[in-house]
Amino acid sequence: MKYKTALAMLLLWMAIPTPARPVVALLTDFGLENEAVGLCHGAILAVSSDIEVVDLCHAGTPFDVRLAGLMLRGTEVFPKGTVFVAVVDPGVGTERSGLAIKTGKGFFYVAPNNGLLSSVMEDQGVAAAYILEPTRVNSSWTPGTFDGRDLFSPAGALLATGHGDLERVGRPMPLEGIVRVEPLRAKVIPAEKKVIGHYVRTDLPYGNVWTDITRENLQAIGAKSVKTLLVRMVDREVPLPLVVSFGHVAKGQPLAYFASDGCLALALNQGNLKEAWGLEEGMDVEVRMGESEPR
Repeated sequence: MKYKTALAMLLLWMAIPTPARPVVALLTDFGLENEAVGLCHGAILAVSSDIEVVDLCHAGTPFDVRLAGLMLRGTEVFPKGTVFVAVVDPGVGTERSGLAIKTGKGFFYVAPNNGLLSSVMEDQGVAAAYILEPTRVNSSWTPGTFDGRDLFSPAGALLATGHGDLERVGRPMPLEGIVRVEPLRAKVIPAEKKVIGHYVRTDLPYGNVWTDITRENLQAIGAKSVKTLLVRMVDREVPLPLVVSFGHVAKGQPLAYFASDGCLALALNQGNLKEAWGLEEGMDVEVRMGESEPR
């Protein structure tokens, strides 16, 4: 009898769902050549060693707030309630504030108030925004050059262990007080059947060129079923096959495809298009229709 009771208790214990560990994901421009990222991990774990710390990326272009914001656009794959700590902070140590937001889709983001969260707010909306109060987050905080460790990381940890209680890290702020970076947007010119977009980021280490041109932009010029696009960058116009992925063309050949963010991208199969064509982020990308699929 006692064995049946023990077995029943074991089965009951196994049926009780185990609470998920709180998750803090880090995005910085610190690189991995020194201890900075590790110290941010330490500041998070000092709040609670139960936190799961995830490194989203630490190799973005230094000081590039817009790029860091684009990197956050894909973070909806994380579990709801995840806290993202994003530190690309050219104004560290100045009067710029820090903020924490809860989005309309149930995620939390902690960052300097310098426009870094613009893309996230556009995609997910903002349910609540708080200005960080540094000494509430870290009683020994003083102005300096390492708020990633001393302010933003512990703030993220407090949110993660406090079930998203923004009161733990600051006070409410009006949404108008959040600094925003105006997003780059592709321009559709229907009369000329072309789209003028931008080279917004490089898919490293491969050298693929990601743009802000969407499927909808191409559909607006009638390029719904094209198999070739005419792409102009600088003084070069090249017909590129529009394919699903790299292996659909021969090694070393250029191609167009839709990247994982849903926008048009350009590449060389097993090559580096950025270097081969001498391209730089920020350049215009002009796209017109080429050959269409047969009906």
